[in-house]
Amino acid sequence: MSWNLRERGTLLALAEDGALTPRQLEQAASLSPLVPARDEWLSGADRMLAVAGAILLAAGLIFFFAYNWDDLHRFAKLGIAIAAIAACTGTALAAPPFGTAWRAALLAACLATGALLALIGQTYQSGADVWELFVAWTALMTPFALLARSSASWLLWLVVANAGLLRYLSESWWSRFIGALGEAESLFAIAGFNAAMLLVFEFAGHALLATPRRPIHRVAGLGVLVPLALGACLSWWDADFHAVGFAFAAVAVAFAYAYLAYRRDVPMLAQTAFAAISVATTALIRVLPHSADFVTINIVAVFVIATTGLAGVWLTRLHREGRRP
Repeated sequence: MSWNLRERGTLLALAEDGALTPRQLEQAASLSPLVPARDEWLSGADRMLAVAGAILLAAGLIFFFAYNWDDLHRFAKLGIAIAAIAACTGTALAAPPFGTAWRAALLAACLATGALLALIGQTYQSGADVWELFVAWTALMTPFALLARSSASWLLWLVVANAGLLRYLSESWWSRFIGALGEAESLFAIAGFNAAMLLVFEFAGHALLATPRRPIHRVAGLGVLVPLALGACLSWWDADFHAVGFAFAAVAVAFAYAYLAYRRDVPMLAQTAFAAISVATTALIRVLPHSADFVTINIVAVFVIATTGLAGVWLTRLHREGRRP
């Protein structure tokens, strides 16, 4: 047998916590070395360098256009951008499915698609809003993300989709033609979109991700908690945000229950805990009298230190319990 990277980390963590004696650790090491082998180092380096290379090549394409904008004909610009996308897709077709080169090439194709859309928008001034660029980028790179089934591609997809939604909610034509969308409703829209994506990856992540990793879930969870926590903080001063405050309380309880009882996810619990501390701190500032500013500041400081310290101790204990078999 041979220990994988996660199992090695668990064994070493147990030894550090005192759950394994030196003799037991030696017995585990006698079955298989606890130090990563040469092939494992090379495999990890391949993945890291492939993703970094894809990002740098896409960034180089963008800076190439920016530097040579006046010297290139518009057809030359479009031709280079389309050739870059074709090269990325060709590399993916030639690479083994779901391998490192496959995922890196499709990630580069996602980035190059955004560069092509930005190039078209700058060359042909169609008067389109910025949010339409992000929405088109999200739609066009969806097939690449589905094929790649990698966390990096889906993270890019989620960030671009959120950027499009934020720009859409802030565009003036929304209020001019459809009716003003309140700030509370905008926070609900952002949180609702990210909640839908979180549910999709929780229940269909095995079909969308080749490797069961959770960064996309945590980013989507952050997209749910941040707007609701912001609205909950504002609700202590503005009655228009009271619904957002109740929604945050419900979501925080749901997150705490789901990621503590059903699927132990310490980073998600950490996000929930610190968002709740932010809302509670805002409530404390609202309740305390402002006539004694020195006393108020110190009470708030002690509250923040105490609650974050308790949360840190609790999360550390959960993390250690999760590493034990």
